[in-house]
Amino acid sequence: MLITDTVTLVGDRRTTQDGYLVAAARIARTGVQTYSGAEMGRSDLAAVRVWRPEEEVFAADALASMAHRPVTLDHPAEPVTAANWKAHSVGQVGGEVARDGDYIRVPLVLMDRAAVDAVIAGKRQLSVGYAAEIDWTPGTTPAGEAYDAVQRRIRANHLAVVDAARAGPACRIGDAWSTAAPIAPAAPADEVAALRTALEARDGEIAALTARLRDAELTPVRLDEAVAARAVLLAEARRIGGQGLAVDGLGEAGIRRAAVAARIGDAAARDMSDAAIEGAFRVLAAPAGPARPDPLRQVLAGRQVAGDARAEALRRRDARLAQAWRSTIGSPAA
Repeated sequence: MLITDTVTLVGDRRTTQDGYLVAAARIARTGVQTYSGAEMGRSDLAAVRVWRPEEEVFAADALASMAHRPVTLDHPAEPVTAANWKAHSVGQVGGEVARDGDYIRVPLVLMDRAAVDAVIAGKRQLSVGYAAEIDWTPGTTPAGEAYDAVQRRIRANHLAVVDAARAGPACRIGDAWSTAAPIAPAAPADEVAALRTALEARDGEIAALTARLRDAELTPVRLDEAVAARAVLLAEARRIGGQGLAVDGLGEAGIRRAAVAARIGDAAARDMSDAAIEGAFRVLAAPAGPARPDPLRQVLAGRQVAGDARAEALRRRDARLAQAWRSTIGSPAA
């Protein structure tokens, strides 16, 4: 059975620079509510008192059905579906459905100009359109209130902005935009502060995400650096794993793993973590054994420098030895 309940939007609300109306709303409650017999399919009854127990209102499936519902201006004559959503929707309920005492609270946004204007002009109550099973067993609530039937398996279809309320003044849109309409009771200060803090936190998240996107932007300089770094990595990987190493489509970690596996074997590399692979790659990429001698360094090391006392002494010694044989000719035998 498709049923509608009417409540009134309350809590913190604001209009965005694009003209959308953003608010937090109490949209449903527990307790006994009175419906006409015709609404309940009982034309034989003038009125029907229906109990909505909290185990039904706050059931996980019931709460989940309230999220991401279309918002309409008045109730359409048919359930809202993907086939007619464009014709009926003026906004949407958010996904953060929560219990608020005896009520269900949701975030919502109105994006249609006519709907926003209607709320500002005083049309600020909300009516949930939903399907439910009706248990026609009468009884009395734990609080002592008599009822004729019980609602079970509640599943929301849409949320309508309407003129008349069923759930009472505790749930309504406030009168922040119009002084011509009666002033509505304000939400408790702690609720307003909490909602404002949540909105400010979201603004901070948006700013941080924008900065992260800016930092991740691929500029020409960053592209050149990335290409150069990949070229160095590929050269090292092919020196380790061979020129035929297949690395097409691999990221940096994949390239290192392929090179290490080619050198030490797939079986040995298969169970190694990325950190272990990186360590093995670093070792395999390092030059093996002592460095080859540098011929230029050797020449420079043996070169004599003018004014070098050691070199001058060696030169004189060599000259003296070269003439020493002359002094032994014709000398008497020992």
